Amino acid sequence: DFGVYWNAMKRLQDQLFTGYDNDTSPYATAFTNFTWNGNGSYAKIIMLRSRLLSMREREQSYSAHTGVVMVWEDPRLAWNPDQHSGINHMYMRRSKVWMPEIVPCESTGVDAVTLFDTSNVKIYASGQVVMLAYFFATHNCEIKSDNFPFDVNHCMMCFMIAGMHKDEMQLSGSVAPAPDLFGTGEFDYDIFLPKPVMGVFVSFDDEMMVSTVFYHFVITRQPQFWVSLIIIPTFFIGMLVLIGIFFGEDSNSLNGLVEMGLTGMMSLTVIVGILNDSIAKSKDLSALGRFVFYDIIIVVVAVVSILIAHKFRRRLVKITDRKLRMNKSHVYWQWIRRYGASTSITRYTLFVIFFVLHLINLITML
Repeated sequence: DFGVYWNAMKRLQDQLFTGYDNDTSPYATAFTNFTWNGNGSYAKIIMLRSRLLSMREREQSYSAHTGVVMVWEDPRLAWNPDQHSGINHMYMRRSKVWMPEIVPCESTGVDAVTLFDTSNVKIYASGQVVMLAYFFATHNCEIKSDNFPFDVNHCMMCFMIAGMHKDEMQLSGSVAPAPDLFGTGEFDYDIFLPKPVMGVFVSFDDEMMVSTVFYHFVITRQPQFWVSLIIIPTFFIGMLVLIGIFFGEDSNSLNGLVEMGLTGMMSLTVIVGILNDSIAKSKDLSALGRFVFYDIIIVVVAVVSILIAHKFRRRLVKITDRKLRMNKSHVYWQWIRRYGASTSITRYTLFVIFFVLHLINLITML
């Protein structure tokens, strides 16, 4: 009968909330002689789900939509179910009960999906209070781009309670047996299984203490876009530049060689602009940055090499012509003269050398 149940519930609510102060913590007992909480108590965070929204390499942060269960105990809200018609739990507005100040740390722009003051909590007869919270937040993360676009980043999401003594209340964390984790089209988002949660208690002095829980996430970039639309086209651009340098119509013109090399370098610097807009500045070049940088060096050295080869061949032709005018010139000067008159051997040799270097550069990055 609902009437009987509701009368019992009203009596229970009157018993629990008459004189109850939701602004006062029941755990401010560190310097008293009360021993009911001698071993201290724990507030708990349980990770249920998290969806990665974006990675911001330049700002060294990531954004996520996260759902957690918060659990704590308030001994003022405990009762004996046998004395209240077997009622072992109730639901109440969060604003009606005291809540430890659990906040996301190292985060900015925290927006609750369901406001804490308008959501419900579940209160058990033991005094345990359970609340589900969903929020959007941007978390700080040291994003390393030295292996971009094949980078794997380890990022933390932390929660803390500040100000309480160790023997009053600390914060502990855990992960649901099968948490829902969702990445984006570019990133995979997973919990770090070897050590998903880490708790830290720091005491700055007798009055300022912080209990912190860190959740360890692994964010792995999917490089298919960069490989298909940036890396492979860059490789083909470099290969075409080498072909143009060694076998193009302007390959016999020194000015044509220089112009071709400059054109190839300008094409490669477009990739540098893309990198500049995509990743944060750091002391270490990314894998893609090193690939483009080494490609530019290969093009420059290829142009310089073919120019030197041209100069050397012309010098060699002059020397052999002078030797062949002598009456007793050796026959090998004729062979040298034949080599100097033809550029095919030099061009094929240099092309093979620089193409192999170009290919090694690609393989090393991949």
